[in-house]
Amino acid sequence: MSDFYHRFDTETFGKRHKDRYRSVFQVDRDRILYSGAFRRLQNKTQVFKSGAHDFYRTRLTHSLEVAQIGRSIVNYLNKTQFRSAAVDSDLVEGICLAHDLGNPPYGHPGEAMLNEMMRDAGGFEGNAQTLKIITEQLHEDPEGDQGMKPSRAFIDGILKYKVLWSDRSGENKFLYDSQKRYLDFVNGGSRHYDGRSLECQIMNWADDVAYSLHDLSDGYRAGFVTRKDIDRWSAETPLGDQEVRHLETVMAKLGHREDFDRFLASRTGKFIEGVRLVKRDHPLGTRSNRYRYGIAVDPEIKTENTLYKRLAVDIIFRSPQLEQLEFKGRYILKRLFETCLQGNPDSFQLRTRILPSSLREKMKHIDINDYTEVARMICDHFAEQTDISLPKIYKRLFDPDYGTFYDLV
Repeated sequence: MSDFYHRFDTETFGKRHKDRYRSVFQVDRDRILYSGAFRRLQNKTQVFKSGAHDFYRTRLTHSLEVAQIGRSIVNYLNKTQFRSAAVDSDLVEGICLAHDLGNPPYGHPGEAMLNEMMRDAGGFEGNAQTLKIITEQLHEDPEGDQGMKPSRAFIDGILKYKVLWSDRSGENKFLYDSQKRYLDFVNGGSRHYDGRSLECQIMNWADDVAYSLHDLSDGYRAGFVTRKDIDRWSAETPLGDQEVRHLETVMAKLGHREDFDRFLASRTGKFIEGVRLVKRDHPLGTRSNRYRYGIAVDPEIKTENTLYKRLAVDIIFRSPQLEQLEFKGRYILKRLFETCLQGNPDSFQLRTRILPSSLREKMKHIDINDYTEVARMICDHFAEQTDISLPKIYKRLFDPDYGTFYDLV
């Protein structure tokens, strides 16, 4: 590990066994890579439903691609600007691998529905759920110690948002109130500072690069991204001269799949090289280089990236096909949640008998008269399901011809 990181960065949230041949950050990464939460991403949707076609990306393949782009950004910065192995690529890779762990079934629509269901119990947010998974739900040892005991730099790297639920001002991006202790740890005290660490900024840009280009790739394979669709979209959308030129380039590559794939690959490289290191004036800059430095993205590259994201959202995500699937996903989540937990904080009913045995066992360790605790546990259970397992739960409860006594639940 380079001298870019100090004890403040490598300190872990709780004591963990020392590793003789791996750095603190390598252990963080490996614990994500070998976790069940990471494997479940293979059946969570990125754009098109998992299993719909072998080619389409899932949250798992997306996370792997983000991790590789993140490592490439680190290599680029280290070679061209630091001139040494300063930023830790293992740390950034681990953060990228973990960034979507908290995403529930059906992506952002599913996240919005769970947040609505949890409006009286502290809300639901994917980034906050990722933090909960790595600090409370991943088990490290046979003694049943909860959480992977992540390092300060690792926790900070996944924190895109640093406002608590009770302190939010109309935004749907927050951490749970119970996670204040992690903010205290990240900041080294009870005073909380805004801003993302250097590694979080790298992860966020790697994520932007991946889904802006790869969503177009999947949309092209699925027949959503065509010259006709782009022509119609551009005619209805105000665009600058620079954006028009980018669209013309995209359209010129649509004739042959190989040309389009090569074009997207070349843009990935350009987007990786479109970052530069900047120095920052941040309160934590005196304690950590993670806040002494940040990244800035070339404005032209940023414009192109934003254009591709808008194109994907309008042409793919707002298509009737995906809107209908998202409607179904929201409906399934809402009906399951309300079936298990009916009522409000003042008067509610928990249908314990239809819950799986593993969830019943967890319920023994909370106050089942506390609506907030009960709702959070129900929410966690449905959030960890996949786009395959959740419909099975739904059909088992509501489809008379589905399910047998011998099913594993």
